[in-house]
Amino acid sequence: MNKKILILLAVISVVLLYFYYGGNYMDDRGKKYFNQFNKMSINDTILNLNEFSRGVKLHFKNKEVVFYPLTSELNENNIFLFIAKKGDRVIKKPFQDTLTLEKKDGTILKYMFVKSK
Repeated sequence: MNKKILILLAVISVVLLYFYYGGNYMDDRGKKYFNQFNKMSINDTILNLNEFSRGVKLHFKNKEVVFYPLTSELNENNIFLFIAKKGDRVIKKPFQDTLTLEKKDGTILKYMFVKSK
């Protein structure tokens, strides 16, 4: 009986450590992506985009960027990943809190994004 309890405690300890360190890793990675994105000046055409780590990864000619767009009244409740397409233009100045998506047809939508703490 004691052996089973020790094994159970060991398994629970390993699971808790996994969640603790995994969570810290994800937080650190999110901060890194945000800092990179926040400092970046973007005025480029989307070559490709895909879902990445609960956010969006945009591929441009000379760079890639990951960000976490917010759906709101500002963008008429359009989900970025569903509305943005290859060939659309993205505009953002360094440290600006709003990204502009200019569609091929001239439609302009603005997206705020999740900011890392």
